[in-house]
Amino acid sequence: MKKVSIEKMIYTAALVLTLGVNSFGSVQAATTQQVAGQNQQVNPAGQAAKTKRKKATIKINKKAVTLNKDRSMKLKATKKNSAEGEIVWSSSKKRVASVDQNGNITAEGKGTAVITAKIKGTDVKATCKVEVQRYKLMRMRTTGYCNCRSCAGQWAGQPTASGRMPRGNHTIAVDPRLIKLGTKVQIGNIIYTAEDTGGAIKGHRIDVYYSSHSRATHHGVKYQTVKVFY
Repeated sequence: MKKVSIEKMIYTAALVLTLGVNSFGSVQAATTQQVAGQNQQVNPAGQAAKTKRKKATIKINKKAVTLNKDRSMKLKATKKNSAEGEIVWSSSKKRVASVDQNGNITAEGKGTAVITAKIKGTDVKATCKVEVQRYKLMRMRTTGYCNCRSCAGQWAGQPTASGRMPRGNHTIAVDPRLIKLGTKVQIGNIIYTAEDTGGAIKGHRIDVYYSSHSRATHHGVKYQTVKVFY
């Protein structure tokens, strides 16, 4: 048996790994496309496949907001897949809500406006609906009540004057000659709805509904400045 040197065996093995072996066991050279295919895809025409460019998008951090007149807030717009093109802000009704080029909006008057953030030089945009409310300040005497017989008498357990069942942190009783039923009234940090009336609720007085008698009596008598929206 003919001896083969170790150096020749190593050389032969390296040659096979470099050139490749076909299905018949013969050594063959790798094609240029096989080598190049490690770095890029090649289509049937031999041309490098192009990477599909992602579509530019923009998004505002809020879809809708409600502001009281003369209040301001800042909107934030985020764009993706668009390295170029500044963001341009605009308002559909400046008399309702104005906006500067930093996304700061100011409530100017009652109504609804649409704030738009658009990537300059494109049709890519996002919108936010802004509703502005007007209000007047009123000094009121506030007390608490519930739907028990002690508070509501013969109407205990019954719906309010507006036909709806009273709810905590929602229902108040008012004098409809001063505040119409359905009006939103902010007392402290809570916005209530005027849904009920009462024989003792006359003039500048509001009865705040509570879900329990203990909470209603705990309210006591307070003199508060409230916001009446109109």
